[in-house]
Amino acid sequence: MADAPEPIWPGLMSCDLIPLIGNTSGDWLCVRIDENSLASEVVQWYHGGGDWIPWGNDLAQAIVFDGFIDRISADSRRHAIPAIIQPSNVHDDRNDELLDWAFGHMPEGLAESLDAARDPQQVTEHLLNAKVAEVAIHCELVLKSLCYPDVESLKLAIGQEAEGIERKQLTEWAFDISRVPVNHRQQIESGGHDLKLVEQDWKSAARHAQAVTNLTPEIAWGWEILGYCEERIGHTDQALHAYSKAALCSVFTDQSVRMNTHWATDDASKFSIERIRQLDETALEKSDYMLTVSEATIAERRAVVTEYWKKRAVAHLAADEITVACECYIAAGWDLGAGPITVYGEILERVHETANQCGQKARAELAATHRRCLRDRYGI
Repeated sequence: MADAPEPIWPGLMSCDLIPLIGNTSGDWLCVRIDENSLASEVVQWYHGGGDWIPWGNDLAQAIVFDGFIDRISADSRRHAIPAIIQPSNVHDDRNDELLDWAFGHMPEGLAESLDAARDPQQVTEHLLNAKVAEVAIHCELVLKSLCYPDVESLKLAIGQEAEGIERKQLTEWAFDISRVPVNHRQQIESGGHDLKLVEQDWKSAARHAQAVTNLTPEIAWGWEILGYCEERIGHTDQALHAYSKAALCSVFTDQSVRMNTHWATDDASKFSIERIRQLDETALEKSDYMLTVSEATIAERRAVVTEYWKKRAVAHLAADEITVACECYIAAGWDLGAGPITVYGEILERVHETANQCGQKARAELAATHRRCLRDRYGI
């Protein structure tokens, strides 16, 4: 309730987020405020890059998911190092007051069903049937389906020949093991190391990604995984459609390290735009936004995209489209991210003004709060 709450990370944390519960490592469960001034969902915000992912429609769902994430991923065979290292839930679930409180807000009988669940599949089925933390659970199931090998393990398994291979290339092979050249695959499968290439289930990944695009179409990784699944089976038009949807999502929703898509982000900052370039470069020319992103150098890209969204906001204001202008100002700060931190002062002020003008009172007050935090924290 402070004027400038200490847990808010201004600029790094999107201006529609209110951090509520931290894990003492810098990550937060945050309430997300929507255009209707409602607390529409709770997201997990990762301090290492600012990525966020929905963990439920409310705080109770997020707490239940956090309490059961170890059981959900218990049989995971993936070898990738996750971007988010989950602390081991060594507490006794039956003696967890916070979890008990959360189950008080869950459908009747869910706690008993979860307690009786024999394996991770049953845990996920009970939670999904109850519509608890659906996006977060589908994320875990995508990761299970694709069983990403760890890049370092892949490099060791290839042997001396890996010395001349760029890490970006190794990451691409880890993302889709069918991309590993035959000679390297033979070396890996010859044994003599701990790595075993587990066949990836792209059909299952596509189902879970499709579910995410239906639940939360503003999440980039759902569209990106779905697009790549379509690309793999030669459905170019469907892939381009999915990638074009992903291109309009914030980069902070792509979970690129966990999903191993960061091998294709250097040239366009977004996996989706780079895949569009590979499939049909003319498609980029049909979008002013994608052309702006793809033509900018890495060094200037964030500043160029920030200016793009600010100009769009001004144009919408001139047309009396204030709600759209507000969304553009938010994108100016949190599409690719803006830099340096000093530019967030003006962005937060514009979000505050336009949100007030279009009746988004909660968003306006929250943007003003983030602005005060920026001033108190950095003197900006």
